[in-house]
Amino acid sequence: MMQKVVDWALSRFPRETARANETERLDATMKTTAVNRYNASNRLRAQGKFTFFTTTILSLGLIFIPLMQLADAQLALPDRLLNAIQIFLAVSILVYSVIIGTARYDLRSEQLNDCGDNIKELIRELRREKEAAGGQVGKEKLAELQDRYSSITTDVENHTRNDYRLTVLQLPEMFKVTGFVRAGTWGLYWTAFIAQFLPSLMLLAIVLGFFLEVFGITAGLTQLLKFPRTPHG
Repeated sequence: MMQKVVDWALSRFPRETARANETERLDATMKTTAVNRYNASNRLRAQGKFTFFTTTILSLGLIFIPLMQLADAQLALPDRLLNAIQIFLAVSILVYSVIIGTARYDLRSEQLNDCGDNIKELIRELRREKEAAGGQVGKEKLAELQDRYSSITTDVENHTRNDYRLTVLQLPEMFKVTGFVRAGTWGLYWTAFIAQFLPSLMLLAIVLGFFLEVFGITAGLTQLLKFPRTPHG
């Protein structure tokens, strides 16, 4: 009993479930790839949305500061520093607009999702053929399906290692990962997933810091740059 617990905790099992024949192996490979493609699609979609959100916040900040100046609001920073912040926001918006344009998150996400759909349709065809043949598809048909599968997967970009980690965790019937190894895999997945948003998160934190300074909630920036602090009403 103790040995079973240790084996479970350390995941001392074959990582992938064994397949009886070439048909089963192709079925498993295509299913794994389809889930990988969906995970990659979702990742790119999330990146695109968060990058767009960041750009929107920067744009609102760029508009908000001059509006407060025009309204003669009591701001805690001198005009020179406020102008510098506006220039920083304008450059940040430009950079992020270029990133969104060149990264093509939406298009790549759609292509990966379509790839997953095409593979799923191929899996259905394989299973129909397998059922009609009594469990083992003929070599010629199997070779045809393999060629079509290769054609589908080479038309779009590949998934990342982190997409594959999520697939392994999502398919317990195909991948046996338990105990501490499973927990560690989740940890690696979330670390890599969050890391892709760090540039945007850091920029949003900087913008938040600017606005805390503008309204006199903090005083770190003015002290660091030796600017005289404007009286805050």
